[in-house]
Amino acid sequence: MRLKDSATEHGDRPNLQTGTAPNVTRQLTETRPDAGSGDFYICEFPKSGITYLTVLLANLLLAANNYRARATFASVRNYITDLCVAEQVKSHRFADPPIRLYKTHSVFSPQFIHSLYLVRHPVDVMASNLRYAMGRGWWDSENSDDFLDHPVLGLDAWKNHVHGWLVEHDFASDVIFIHLLRYEDLIANPAAELQNISDNFGWQLPTEAYAAAVAASTREQMRAQEQRYRRFNPNHRFEFVSQAGSDLDENSTARILASCQDELRLLGYT
Repeated sequence: MRLKDSATEHGDRPNLQTGTAPNVTRQLTETRPDAGSGDFYICEFPKSGITYLTVLLANLLLAANNYRARATFASVRNYITDLCVAEQVKSHRFADPPIRLYKTHSVFSPQFIHSLYLVRHPVDVMASNLRYAMGRGWWDSENSDDFLDHPVLGLDAWKNHVHGWLVEHDFASDVIFIHLLRYEDLIANPAAELQNISDNFGWQLPTEAYAAAVAASTREQMRAQEQRYRRFNPNHRFEFVSQAGSDLDENSTARILASCQDELRLLGYT
C-alpha cells in the first residue's frame, strides 16, 4: 500500500497537478460577502450523496418558481454554489421562498445557521471514497483496510465529521437549525424527503413541484447528463455518478461496524 499524498494544511489550496488529496472538510472561516439569514447550507462528509441532493433541491425550487430551466450534472452550480470550490461566490437567490442554497463538505461551523446534514452508512461512504480516491489518483492500492486510515477520507475523519455536526454542538439546537437526512431514505422516497425538508423549514412549496423535481433528477438521468458533459469536456475522465462503488473486504466492513456502533445508533442505522 502507498498513500500518494496527505491532507493539505488548514486553509491551503490543493495542488491538483501533483495529485494532492484536498482537505475539503476543512472548516470554512472566511465570511462570505452579503451572507444573510436566508442562506441554507447542504453539508456532508464526502461521498454521502450530496450531488443527487443538490440536483433534487435545485430542481424543486426551479419548478416551484415556474422556471423552464432544470438543474443538470453540468449546471447545478448555477443555482447552488460549492463552497469547497468557490467560497466567495454567491448562490442564486430564489424568489419563493427567498433563500440561497450552498453546498459544503466542511466540518461544523457556527456560520451554518440553517443546514441540511446528509449522512450515509459508513460502509458505503468508505467504499465510495476508496473508489473516488483511486479514480483521482490519490490512492494506488485496493487494500480497503489500509484506506480506512486515510487522514481526509478515512473512518476517523468520518466519525469526527459526524460528531462535530451532531454531538459536540448539540447544546445549540435552538440556535443552529440542522435537518438530518439519511441518503438511504432519500433514495427510497425522494419526494417524501423533499416534503419533510420543506415542511421543517416552512417553505410551503406547491405539491406538483416535488414530482417535477424527482422526475428531472433521476440517477439514470444524471448518469446520462454526465456522459453528455464528458463528450464536450475531454478533461472529465472520472465517472462521478456511478452505479456502484468499490467493494470493501470483510475485515474492513467488520472494522467499520465495530468502530461505529455509537454513530450508527445516533444516525438510526441500528
